[in-house]
Amino acid sequence: MEGRSVRAASTGAPGVGAGGPGGGAPAVGGPAAGGPVTGGPAAGAPATGSPGGGTGSSPRHAARRRVDREPPDMHPNTPHKRRIIVSGFPSYAQAHDLLEAFRRFGNVRVDKLCAWACVLSFPDAREAAAAAAAGARRPHVYGHVLSVRPYSPAALQLLRPPPPAAPKRDFPMSKQKGVIIDPKKLELTGDFHCQLDKILSAVRLTQENVKTLSQLYTDLESALQVQWPGCKAVPFGSITTGLGIKTSDADCFINIPGQYRVPNGNYVNKAKRVLMQHPDTFAEILAIPRANTPIVKFFHIPTSTNCDVTFKTPLGAQNSRLVAFLLHSDPRLLPMAVLIKYWAKVHDLSGTGKLTNYALTLMIVFYLQQLPIALLPSVEWLQAAGGAAYLVDGWDTGFRADSALPPTANTSSIAELLGGFFEYYAKFNFDDLVICPYFGTPVKKELFKDTAKMPNEFQRYKTNVLNNYALPLRYQTAFCVQDPFEQCHNVASTITNRLAGDLKCYFIFAADAYEKDKLNGCQNFLPIILQEKPKLLRGKSHPEYRVNLFPRLLNTIMESEWKVVVRDLVKDIFENLFKIKLTLLEETVNPETKKEKEKYSACLNKAIWKRKSFSKLYSIVDMTFVERQAKITEEIITADKHDLGIQFLLILTFCNDPKSAVVAVRLVTGDVHVFRDFGKFFMSSWQTWFTQMLKQFLISHCRSDTIDDSIELDNNDIGMESDYDDEDTLNSKSESPEHEPVKNNTKTVETVSGEAVSSTKIETQANHADECMTNKNEKLNNTTETLTENAETLPVNSNLPTSDAATLIKSADALIRAININGSPTSEVSELTVACAQK
Repeated sequence: MEGRSVRAASTGAPGVGAGGPGGGAPAVGGPAAGGPVTGGPAAGAPATGSPGGGTGSSPRHAARRRVDREPPDMHPNTPHKRRIIVSGFPSYAQAHDLLEAFRRFGNVRVDKLCAWACVLSFPDAREAAAAAAAGARRPHVYGHVLSVRPYSPAALQLLRPPPPAAPKRDFPMSKQKGVIIDPKKLELTGDFHCQLDKILSAVRLTQENVKTLSQLYTDLESALQVQWPGCKAVPFGSITTGLGIKTSDADCFINIPGQYRVPNGNYVNKAKRVLMQHPDTFAEILAIPRANTPIVKFFHIPTSTNCDVTFKTPLGAQNSRLVAFLLHSDPRLLPMAVLIKYWAKVHDLSGTGKLTNYALTLMIVFYLQQLPIALLPSVEWLQAAGGAAYLVDGWDTGFRADSALPPTANTSSIAELLGGFFEYYAKFNFDDLVICPYFGTPVKKELFKDTAKMPNEFQRYKTNVLNNYALPLRYQTAFCVQDPFEQCHNVASTITNRLAGDLKCYFIFAADAYEKDKLNGCQNFLPIILQEKPKLLRGKSHPEYRVNLFPRLLNTIMESEWKVVVRDLVKDIFENLFKIKLTLLEETVNPETKKEKEKYSACLNKAIWKRKSFSKLYSIVDMTFVERQAKITEEIITADKHDLGIQFLLILTFCNDPKSAVVAVRLVTGDVHVFRDFGKFFMSSWQTWFTQMLKQFLISHCRSDTIDDSIELDNNDIGMESDYDDEDTLNSKSESPEHEPVKNNTKTVETVSGEAVSSTKIETQANHADECMTNKNEKLNNTTETLTENAETLPVNSNLPTSDAATLIKSADALIRAININGSPTSEVSELTVACAQK
């Protein structure tokens, strides 16, 4: 997709051809002409569920059959000792058949009846035990001898048949369409311009191709108007900007009329059902409803084109409009941009999970704003030059597009512009700078550390972030490319450190090729950069999975003890929730970077990540998060008879400036594929679990709902796997909220033996409160003086002198004011005061 899939398209962008569906598309109020009528059985289909089905079984086949969906437990709070599990009955058995079979043991009740098992309960545990121990006189139903066993959730889970294998999504048409032409098949001979023409004619969409695609938008709009009358299909992305190549997907935003829009509307699944009614037009339909931007993917048969459809926001319409306006302002720009896009596609540098086409396009635009004689103006200049603001989702997306840009004195050839692109990014400081097309100049990342102190040029960004309309820009990533309109969005945030390193190698390789060949008229430049690859920097890889704890979470922990809290919570999660014992191996401190690293050995014996079925069982049980997760792990350990025997390291790395922490697991010995499954579970669940455990330590000015929102946003871009050989896990310049590993080649030189022993929570909190007391305001002093006077009323069996008790009372009061968000009731203050004094 070109740009973000959330983005809508621009109807006024050049290169749209017919411009999508016209206003004359008929409004369809019912099923498409000739389409199948749904809602009942197809004509001629055999009736199902009739007694004479030919199975030769009992006449009870005529009875109501249980659906495949598992029914709920009608009495989940019944004690386990009063329950039994019955299995082995025929599929047509009814509840009253089972009741009749067990009536001789007592007054029996059906709590849950599934296709594979039934849960029965008795008023007395002795009756249940008698039924479970029936022995040779086991009950039977319709000649089937029943199996009876005592009840437990794990035992019931073991009887569950394995789910049917999900059909493999094999989309041959979509795959064939996405295959890029191999540059080695192109005869790249002649001079640079001759080679360029051959490449563009082989890979670029022609104007006729673009016009043909208008049928796709017309068909899509007509089909969806059955569900949402009056909806409009708005194309956007590379096809509308002129950057379309023959493997490009069509991107479309469906503008649904306001009367049909509802919060959290499940538009993509509804659209999928509608499109499936037109199998001659739409094929290989796939709905992705749980993505950050829900989309429907399909293959349009008449035009042989893949299409991604979104319903979320029209921001992309303005993005496509801006890109099209800029790249059409000079005839040299589109050929250069298409060539760079083809280069990235050939080397597998762009696409899903890599550098998006939209991010690459913004990098091209930004480079053209930097030349000694710039070819393109900044977006800020375009907005200041005239035209009313056009707000979309709180961002100004208006710009001057009614006339051509002022003429430029830049006379560089396409070859010079292309070579300059690689030279510019081969030297660009991605670690410290943000690519900012809005200003047309690089911006230091450190500028985004404090939103309130940012210059007035970022006024709209400041307003949206400070008023919680948007989350801050995620600038501490390998690449940071700021969207010129939605300025809180880093469109390159999905680039991993490894991919960033690969991109830099390719930039340097292409820049060197240009430098060597530019005096030769760049005759060999294109064959080299398209057909040859640089030697990538690769070390011996070790399967390792890392999570960089969100700085916004770490900042909620009291300053003096944050490492103690993080260490204790990590141990709690592994030892109490994962049921994995940790053994401290070493602690090291780097005197230069002040990083602290702790390594623990651990053994993974059970597949604790297979929690889905048990999570459903315990979702209705009244338990805390910690109790539920610990119980689920225990059930898995009990049910799973296979030992994995995987040895791994747990590595904790702390950095004080900036405050950051990384939790990593690294395989030592064992099955790599099994460890990968554990690593994916670890990376996908860690931030949520850590936050649940951390809530008790939140400082008073931190709202938990804000933290939850931050986590949800950050999790959308979390990658699933990283394999690196380096051991240091924190970049001293980084406080990135992502888990991606950050390399640091500084070696640790000092080793501290022995396990760190953390103080108890009450002592740690009291110590911190003592440090805060000197800075308390007059109101707090008055409160603590009142508590001091009440010290004389404490129990006489306290072993502490009155002065020490008073100090602890003050500490307790300061502590409560520091960590409690909403303030503590008087009763809680008194309880903690007495507890501290007795301590």
